[in-house]
Amino acid sequence: MIFKMQSWRSVFLLEIVLTCLTINGCVTSGSKKTEEGVAASSGVIRHSFVLPLGGTAAVWNGNEGGTLPEVFSLLEKGDVEGAERLARAQLAKAPADPQALLGLSAGLLMSRKIELANYYATRLATLQPDAPAVEQASAKNIQGIAKMLFAVGSTRNEDFDDAATIFRDALSSSPTQVAAALNLGELELMRGRPGESLAAFSQASDRCNECRPALFGAGIAALRTRQFDRARDEFKQLVKRDDKDDEAHYQLAVTQYYGFQDIDGASRRLKDLATGATDTRIRAMAESLLRKLRAPKEKS
Repeated sequence: MIFKMQSWRSVFLLEIVLTCLTINGCVTSGSKKTEEGVAASSGVIRHSFVLPLGGTAAVWNGNEGGTLPEVFSLLEKGDVEGAERLARAQLAKAPADPQALLGLSAGLLMSRKIELANYYATRLATLQPDAPAVEQASAKNIQGIAKMLFAVGSTRNEDFDDAATIFRDALSSSPTQVAAALNLGELELMRGRPGESLAAFSQASDRCNECRPALFGAGIAALRTRQFDRARDEFKQLVKRDDKDDEAHYQLAVTQYYGFQDIDGASRRLKDLATGATDTRIRAMAESLLRKLRAPKEKS
């Protein structure tokens, strides 16, 4: 699949002034490693698919500390080829095995075989009406990711609308589906609809007991809608949980500066990041914004 990189950029980087300081450097809502599994979901995500030109998509939901089926255990370990082989072997014995279909479509997506991933996900979502709701919803989520990627290639608004519809269908199919809510939030951010994005991330947060991807995404969307109090609350909650969360600290500094004109507070936070952040990308972003904040004082 060939992505039209420049045309995608022209469609989605229209809200440059605030977006580039809050998203790109730009940090996206799913960029930090998180946790995930399969079946009855706690909504915490482990594996993600990296989207063209930044952003991530949550591939499947997690079980609540249970044992993963072997196909997904292999995917957890990064053995995508092994997972695909095992899933195909299971399907040779039982062509309607829902977990084998889901595991194969997830593995194909993670190895960037988008059309094949969409084929097997569609087969599970539409040709296996007796499959459990959780697997069906997860398959629809993979369909949505594939449609989103096709839309990135075509830049047709109708394709993005279709992807959003699929994610919403996945959410209505299973009350434990979280990945689709995160992906819907990411999709709406991509196409410049932060209000809809905030609603999707809030739904994810309700379903996953305020997991990090949902809170972070909600914070970014709140920034984009200039709901600075909400953004500050989301990022403060994250840094309270983990003081080494460089992304959350950076976004909190952005919120302090752009939302509340708290230049001193933002500068202190950025200075700490510029010298102590473990993520070199965040360190560079902090240095850049810190120079911007210092510029007026230096001129005076």
